[in-house]
Amino acid sequence: MKRTLFTWTILALPLLGWGQTLVYTDSGLTWANTITAEDLSDHLYVLAADSMEGRETGKEGQRKAAAYIASHFEAAGLEPVQGSYFQDVPLKVSQLKGGILTWGGSKLLFKNDWVPYPGIEASNVEGDVVFAGYGIQDEGWDDYAGLDVRGRMVVMLAGEPGDEERGFELTGTDRPSRWSQDRNAKRELADSLGASAVLVVTEEYDVLKSRLVPWLSRERMRLDVDREGEGTDLPTLLISQEALLAVSGWKSTKVVEKKWPKRKLKNTMWPDGKLSIARMDDKVMATNVWGLLPGTDSTLADEIVVLTSHYDHVGVDAEGLIYNGADDDGSGTVSLLENVEAWTEAYRAGQGPRRSVLFMAFVGEEKGLLGSEWYSDHPAFPLEQHVCDLNMDMVGRVDEAHVDDDRYIYLIGSDKLSSELHAISEAVNEAHVGIALDYTFNAPDDPNRFYYRSDHYNFAKHNIPVIFYFSGVHEDYHGPGDTPDKILYPKMAEIGRLVFLTSWEVANRDGKLSVDQVNDFPSNR
Repeated sequence: MKRTLFTWTILALPLLGWGQTLVYTDSGLTWANTITAEDLSDHLYVLAADSMEGRETGKEGQRKAAAYIASHFEAAGLEPVQGSYFQDVPLKVSQLKGGILTWGGSKLLFKNDWVPYPGIEASNVEGDVVFAGYGIQDEGWDDYAGLDVRGRMVVMLAGEPGDEERGFELTGTDRPSRWSQDRNAKRELADSLGASAVLVVTEEYDVLKSRLVPWLSRERMRLDVDREGEGTDLPTLLISQEALLAVSGWKSTKVVEKKWPKRKLKNTMWPDGKLSIARMDDKVMATNVWGLLPGTDSTLADEIVVLTSHYDHVGVDAEGLIYNGADDDGSGTVSLLENVEAWTEAYRAGQGPRRSVLFMAFVGEEKGLLGSEWYSDHPAFPLEQHVCDLNMDMVGRVDEAHVDDDRYIYLIGSDKLSSELHAISEAVNEAHVGIALDYTFNAPDDPNRFYYRSDHYNFAKHNIPVIFYFSGVHEDYHGPGDTPDKILYPKMAEIGRLVFLTSWEVANRDGKLSVDQVNDFPSNR
């Protein structure tokens, strides 16, 4: 992944004075100090052991890890949520095995002549094949004028008429329109007009194929829910220009670009096409693990402070090599377990939180934030009662920007929704921990887009304030070398204490955190 230069800044937000900001953290120091390097190590050598088989979602190792986490929640004294320490997360699993597109007497082969968009659902599609130019309907431009595409497979060119050098016809400038920028716009339009499939002809076929092929034969996992009304699942293939020319009899697509949409082209209707896909489909049930420490103040107990991590990893490869995932995200998960221990010890000593604290270890983060998405769609408590989410993901190593000093943590999202949460975080660190808070990846134009890549995002998109604690990517990221012997346990303990004391302050304050910032990130990730 591309990295940016290290910077340490305090964001220019309206902050309360630190003396005013912290009210309760001094009383939590005794319990914060129960988070130790030794205890973190003991947990991680279990969760990242070979016996956990890489904790891949839906596999036996994931179930073993869930059982270990739940047993710790129960032993520590957390209450089950909705009668259980497990929240079921129903999933669909699919895998492409191959396919043939028969068209005009020619057989076009999967991976050679065409590749599907990721996530293709249909196994068999057939119908007339019709050409629809660039597949655009816009003011003053209609590639579908006079065409009936209902039940037909629609061939279209990628992009839009024009280019940066001579200008784009739809915008009249050197910048393309939304039809080039939104990869689903053309698909959704074709779907709304009744097309049975879309075949997109692209000059960049070889480049796109090289990117897609490594992923196409992998298992794809998604939530087992009906997404009707959300986008489109219209079968869509990327086709090489050579394949188009072989079937159409055209000599070049340049002819199309020059004459379309003037309707001087012939052969806009071709013989029937038939798409046959070999797929494996299955369903599995995975589980989030959750436990609740109820609030002690009857006027505040309905408000929920959430601490999270994800406990899944990427499993075992085809050669049987185990990816232990000690840092990703064994480190966050054992930090969560130690936060549970600190909070429940305080509770037993008569210093329980005024607000309730919900601890959650999510499944399916590596498959697309699936466990946290399921929770945000099926929360145990109304979303408006959630005060904030403090999410720990990869907090046990250093990246190459910090090889000379491991006492740092990247904070992402702390200022996006609540300047008050950001102020508390800064004040807790200044008063009690003293590590460097690095906001490099908090920048709106961060090319890594880490803000969207861990489970906190599924809280933030519902306007629930978040902090994502992250120590950066290293050479063993998603590799077999991510093992517990490489973890910096004293560093993890400091971060764990920072998370605990931040949650302690938020859980015990008189007022609920204000949501006073505009989240200027786009809604899709």
